[in-house]
Amino acid sequence: MTIQKLNMMKTCLPAFLFASIIACTGATSGNSNLADKGTLLSVFGDGDMYYEYKLTTTGNIQLISSTKMYVSSSGKIRVETSMAKNTAGDKPLSFVLIGSSDKPNESILIDDENKTYTVNHFNRDSVASLEKVQSVATKIGEDKILGYNCVHARVISNKNLGGFFKTTDTLDIWRSNDVPMQGRFKSIMNSIEAKTGNFMYSAIVAEQLKQMGCDGFMVKMAIKSKRTAITEELAKAEHKSLPASMFVVPAEYKEDKNGLL
Repeated sequence: MTIQKLNMMKTCLPAFLFASIIACTGATSGNSNLADKGTLLSVFGDGDMYYEYKLTTTGNIQLISSTKMYVSSSGKIRVETSMAKNTAGDKPLSFVLIGSSDKPNESILIDDENKTYTVNHFNRDSVASLEKVQSVATKIGEDKILGYNCVHARVISNKNLGGFFKTTDTLDIWRSNDVPMQGRFKSIMNSIEAKTGNFMYSAIVAEQLKQMGCDGFMVKMAIKSKRTAITEELAKAEHKSLPASMFVVPAEYKEDKNGLL
């Protein structure tokens, strides 16, 4: 795997995995139907789900990214991401991550180009202990995106990572309980956020957002810092029947032990 690809992946991982994760082409008739039934489906969470996000960045890091997330009813997840710089002629970089709810601290990176895979172990406690974050959350209002009723909140955070990196971020986030989401998947995301603050704000903000009604599935996120602006928005959310083969490493792929994380 090239250094360029590795660096781009590290840049985008927190956004699509934990903000969920996990980021618009417009609503289809299928989206509208789901929005009408969203609350019921969020509670019962039956069936496999497919989500698609579009992400753009400006500033020091200029990227366009598309993320497809497949969540099985058995607790498996597959994330396919394609990234390209905002420059004509640049070849997109793509990668696949798979994981499972029974191994929340592990993911597997699949490199289809080289027919290899890497098992990554992620210690959230050690990362959270390095980053010192002070955040203030405010409810902005309510909006409708893709037919889903969303609560819009803003979080301003001062971050200090290990004493050598300081920044102030402004995060706008839109969440909705109308978007269908399996109960098991929602529990995992809530647990991660309560413990680490999604790596974007202090952990205490998770409860504050919930009290404001900014809860449920992330429909849109916009984060601005001094040098970079990132916008990630849900494009699709629909039920799909997903084959088990999507969530396993192809038998002919060889392990690359140079881990990503």
